[in-house]
Amino acid sequence: MDHSTITTTASPAAAAGVRVGPRSMAVALPDGERTFHHVWLRDNCWCHACRVHQTAERNLFTADIPTDVAPSRAWLDEHATLHIIWDDGHRSAYTSAWLARHDYSDRARASRRHDPVLWGGDVQPPAFDHADVMDGASGQLAYLEALRDVGVAIVRGVPTVPGEVARFAEALGHVREVAFERVHNVCHDPEGYNVAHTPGELKPHTDMPSYMWPPSVQLIHFLVNRADGGESVVVDGWRVLSDLRSDDPDAFAVLASVPVPFQLFSASEDTYAVAPMVQLDAEDRVAVFRFSNQLACPLDVSADVVEPFYAAYRRLGAMIDSPAYRVVFKAAEGDLLTLHGHRVLHGRLRFDPGSGARHLQDVYMEWDDLMARRRVLRGEHRPLPASMLDAS
Repeated sequence: MDHSTITTTASPAAAAGVRVGPRSMAVALPDGERTFHHVWLRDNCWCHACRVHQTAERNLFTADIPTDVAPSRAWLDEHATLHIIWDDGHRSAYTSAWLARHDYSDRARASRRHDPVLWGGDVQPPAFDHADVMDGASGQLAYLEALRDVGVAIVRGVPTVPGEVARFAEALGHVREVAFERVHNVCHDPEGYNVAHTPGELKPHTDMPSYMWPPSVQLIHFLVNRADGGESVVVDGWRVLSDLRSDDPDAFAVLASVPVPFQLFSASEDTYAVAPMVQLDAEDRVAVFRFSNQLACPLDVSADVVEPFYAAYRRLGAMIDSPAYRVVFKAAEGDLLTLHGHRVLHGRLRFDPGSGARHLQDVYMEWDDLMARRRVLRGEHRPLPASMLDAS
């Protein structure tokens, strides 16, 4: 960028630490030079005119910042705090710690990026004791860290009391309300409205793709699990998609672009949504994966898309159902399985309802709430003030 040193009243060493260009400035912080745009700096002023300091919320209206905003003076003081007097006379200050935390260079952003731990069929979900998760911040944080990394965890020894799954959820965040039951009972029911109420095999799937925003967390509590069969199956959908994207990028692109209808309904409720199976975020990474063979409805797409879609869909389904990706285990009574619902698929093997009872209860949550709980436990949820200058 084009920077030129401006005249300041600071010491020569400090003045040399700031180079101002037409739209940005380079600042020599203790750990290296960083570049910040003028508009970004002005927009993030922490003075009492620009922030509601009672709440740490913004007061400055971004649209009011002139398009040609620029500093008239800028300097570093002896504490490496950047001071700016803007061309309208407004004063701002930014500590080096704040500037380093919010540095948006490619290198800094890469260092803050969290990459999940992808896994296949040769691992077992991490497990935690119920008392550790409920009674101590360190145990709860370990559970949330595991969820953040691998997207699945088992809590053992949860009281086998109906409704306990909702109480567990509310101790960590909030239950996501959906159509149908708030606490859903999963057991053999010849009159049930969902395939989960049958004893047949359930292929790995994500729940509620029939919402435009499917629930992003599912908690499944095993109250009774005495029937023969019925082993649980989990699959890291993001690992499957990563491999598919590497091996067959065209198939991946089809799954990320072709809208698929999904529907789940009962006698009195209905959910229906149309969306691609793969949703990408702003960095082109998988953000939402929806896959439910049992809830997919007839495609409504142009004729030239049908065969490419089915070729990609069949390949994806074969990978999901492969032992290379499936983790199979028998859950114990009192186990509570937590799933990142936009990532980890779950299912079960066939069971014999005549051999013993099998009763699960589940609720939904949102990933945002669990990750917010993690930030609170880590003390990371409060913003770091840039400064506390009064406006002049």
